Amino acid sequence: MVEDGPRPGSSDDRNHDAAPITTPRSSIIGPEFKASAWVGLIANANSGVGAGRDRVARLVRALKRKGLECRVAWSPADRLVMVDQASRSPSCRCLVAVGGDGTVSALINEHPTVPICVLPAGTENLFARHFGLSRHPEEAAETIAHGRAISLDLGAANDRRFALMAGIGFDAEIVTRHHLARVGHSQRVRPTSRVAYVEPVLRASFEYEFPTLTVRVEDPEPAEVFSGSIAFVFNLPSYALGLPIAPTAREDDGLLDLVVFRDPGPLAALHYLWLIFRGLHLDRPGVWHRRVRRVSVSSDVSIPVQLDGDPGGSINPSAPTPWTAQVLPRAVTLLVPASYSNSMLVS
Repeated sequence: MVEDGPRPGSSDDRNHDAAPITTPRSSIIGPEFKASAWVGLIANANSGVGAGRDRVARLVRALKRKGLECRVAWSPADRLVMVDQASRSPSCRCLVAVGGDGTVSALINEHPTVPICVLPAGTENLFARHFGLSRHPEEAAETIAHGRAISLDLGAANDRRFALMAGIGFDAEIVTRHHLARVGHSQRVRPTSRVAYVEPVLRASFEYEFPTLTVRVEDPEPAEVFSGSIAFVFNLPSYALGLPIAPTAREDDGLLDLVVFRDPGPLAALHYLWLIFRGLHLDRPGVWHRRVRRVSVSSDVSIPVQLDGDPGGSINPSAPTPWTAQVLPRAVTLLVPASYSNSMLVS
């Protein structure tokens, strides 16, 4: 059920001093909105270490003080209903993902037609950090009410969208193992932390076989084919721990950044990691970096894929067509702080 305000049992504003509701000033994406304007919150109570529920309650209070009512969706079914409601409602200011990068991914895969924003409450929060979006609900409310709107490219991997990156091979194996441990026998996703990645990294290092990938750039010019063991397709230059794998990737250039690592094995992966930390990997033989619109990946065996840090299926050798990723130019509008500088501001 889509709810008005926080879920029962979460923090409310019974002990909060009442503040006058004022009509906010106009923002760059349209005229002044009325007190009846509303914001949809796509919430994940289990993001990160379980901070989602408290952040939702604080954000609801902060938005109410700015004259914006809130509707909260806690489940995938509610999220689908809310995105549909927003597309039909001229009074919807935006939809806000309250959670980590997985919550952002879930929202963009509902194909929202209104602007989105993010209140980060996850483990890495790569998307939010890239755009300078604050973890503090009060600052997030200011961005929602008075922020600027920018148009972003997205990537599409077969039928799923991604905002950050797609990873094929070793890193996707780690993501898949971490996800399975996080879900467990209960099939309920539990909160996580960076420490929870240690065991999946160690197990994958000993057990993953690093099969060969065939990567084809499918742009009209130039046509290229690479053979490697690990591949990434970046939309944003953000990766876990701040690793600069594709530091020149941009969210507004109509292109994706392809990075392919040739040599297989855990020792080669460790060597590549050292080069990435030092910012030297793109100059090394056996590492290829291309800026592309469309790329396909195939293999003789099944290989895992991750999208924005969550399992994204696999490269299926028996599929009638290869796995593909392509850019979706200006596919979504994002509210960012008023101080944010970007050439793709929406007038």
